[in-house]
Amino acid sequence: MPADEYFIRHDGPRETAQEAVERSPGYTPERRRNPWGEVPEPARLDWCRALLDFPTFFPGPLAMGFAARTIRADKATAAVAQWAWQADDFHRAGFTADDWYLLRLCVDRRLESLLAREDGRFVIDTTRIGYRSIALIAEDWADWLTLRRAGLTPKRALDLLVDGDRRSWPGGLVIDGDGKIVLSS
Repeated sequence: MPADEYFIRHDGPRETAQEAVERSPGYTPERRRNPWGEVPEPARLDWCRALLDFPTFFPGPLAMGFAARTIRADKATAAVAQWAWQADDFHRAGFTADDWYLLRLCVDRRLESLLAREDGRFVIDTTRIGYRSIALIAEDWADWLTLRRAGLTPKRALDLLVDGDRRSWPGGLVIDGDGKIVLSS
């Protein structure tokens, strides 16, 4: 999903959660009806827990409190539709909630440099009401998952994807089309 289909920064007067959802460029009536998309029911609570620690959009203190209470009661929620959209985008890219959470931990150590990129890849600043939040662009991180599954550490996979840092590849190893690490020729 391209960056412009997520959220725009809003510094104006407070808005309701409904207005925020409808203002989001990723909003469509279908996504509104089914914000979880293809995420299976059993996986939704795991996604909610991961997204509670790293919300992709801060809905305001009231909605955040409601979402946190619901999740801590072991119930999935789509009260913050943008969170469910993030889960659906990454689920379709092959990520689990644990994969996304690990990626998000790695992204935090490089957040400012990622936000400063001129090409607009990887992250979108969704800061609102003074609370720092970001959304990740699923299509830009698909190769991170491939690198992880091929055996790279999360940090090295991130460095290679973002910087093309070949030092992450000991002995000139590369990934073949099947996602396996092989010796380069």
